[in-house]
Amino acid sequence: MEERTQHRTNAPGRLRFALGEQSVDVAVPVEVPLGDLLPAVMAQFGGDTIEQGAEHEGWVVQRLGEPPLDEDRTSSELNLMDGETLYLRPRAAQLAPIDYDDLVDGVGEQIRNHPNAWAPERTRWMLQLGSGAALLIGLVLLVTGGEPGLRAAVAGATAVLLLAGAAVAARAIVKPVAATVLAGAAAGYAAVATGVGVGALAPLASWQVEWAAGAVGALLALAAGVAVVADSALLFAGALTAVLLLTVPLVIGATTTLASSHAAAIGIAVTLIAGLFIPGVAFRLSGLTLPMLPTNADELKEDTDPVPYQVVVDRGKVTMGYLTALQIGAGLAQSVLFVLFLPATGLLASILNAVVSLLMFMRAKHIAGAVTRWAVLVPAAVGVLTLVLRLGMAEEEVTFRLLWLWFPVIVVAVALLLLSERLPGNRLRPYWGRAADIFESLTAVSVLPLLLGVLNVYSYIRGVIG
Repeated sequence: MEERTQHRTNAPGRLRFALGEQSVDVAVPVEVPLGDLLPAVMAQFGGDTIEQGAEHEGWVVQRLGEPPLDEDRTSSELNLMDGETLYLRPRAAQLAPIDYDDLVDGVGEQIRNHPNAWAPERTRWMLQLGSGAALLIGLVLLVTGGEPGLRAAVAGATAVLLLAGAAVAARAIVKPVAATVLAGAAAGYAAVATGVGVGALAPLASWQVEWAAGAVGALLALAAGVAVVADSALLFAGALTAVLLLTVPLVIGATTTLASSHAAAIGIAVTLIAGLFIPGVAFRLSGLTLPMLPTNADELKEDTDPVPYQVVVDRGKVTMGYLTALQIGAGLAQSVLFVLFLPATGLLASILNAVVSLLMFMRAKHIAGAVTRWAVLVPAAVGVLTLVLRLGMAEEEVTFRLLWLWFPVIVVAVALLLLSERLPGNRLRPYWGRAADIFESLTAVSVLPLLLGVLNVYSYIRGVIG
């Protein structure tokens, strides 16, 4: 998948650079970091100027009476005005800040320059969040009541208009954040249109059928959002993953007589399988392909072309981005499915809940990224929480709660605190790692028979055989 051009260079701005008694006017692109512009600027003062910088640790750029400017930021990020004068000084002899004659003015300037000070960019974010909230309120109003056919028609028309607006915002006026808000809202309205529309066409349809139809509508809108707003491809990829994994149990519940908790159990198993393919899918989406393996001696002797360094670096970042987005989407779906699985009763349901949570905790150790690991740990923790709630709701006796719920929770808390001091940085012996891998494999294999038990397949087989 080829990346669309995301960075656009605006028209250049004119800045005056002063060095000693000399000054030059330079037209600089507003989207290029200041540090990348300095070599060209210094060359305007003569070739010896750059060499002189080595004697005093280089040059810095300052406004009069202010600290040196951050060279990693662009002129637009530094709020440099067209025609403004900047001063080049040796790093070891920077211009000293000007003392304040007016205390109130000085304090006011510090408040205005504070990182938490309100800025036009934050006003833009505030208005965009307000727009998203207003669209969400409209969505709730369409869900809450009214004639189903009319609500479905209004929601569908709104979804189409929002997608059209997102396309205009992304392609014509180049406002990716606004386009993302519109496309994301379109997914919600599309879900309402299809879900309520099915209810209007088939009033006797179950809620699983309506929700499954809504999930399909959201999937179609999100797929359109990916095509329309290329800047937010990662966001929509994660959303597509979450909705797709939630659609599976919804379709199962809509087309079978299974309880919603049993359909959620199947969905959890599906997410465990899908998680194995996430790294490969992320690699494919980044545009990278592995070379074909040799099949004979002649192919083994052929020289392989090296992959350019910058291509690997750029595509590697894209791979990590997609991996994070897909993993977060899968984790969100798993968290929801654990909650939907909570009404399931019986010993096998509790065991399956515990086994799946344990398997997810063990899988997390293979993930190197911080965000991606949390995306696995958080739903696993949700699974443990639902397990505790399941056991607590199943037994009302105080003694049982204290002995089998409260006490183990306290023991786990203390054990985690002790491990936090001893485990980080310590390497386990190889045989312990191998034992953990074997135990993880056995845990993964045990999910299927436990799932069949929760679905009452064994009872059905015994009833058929007699």
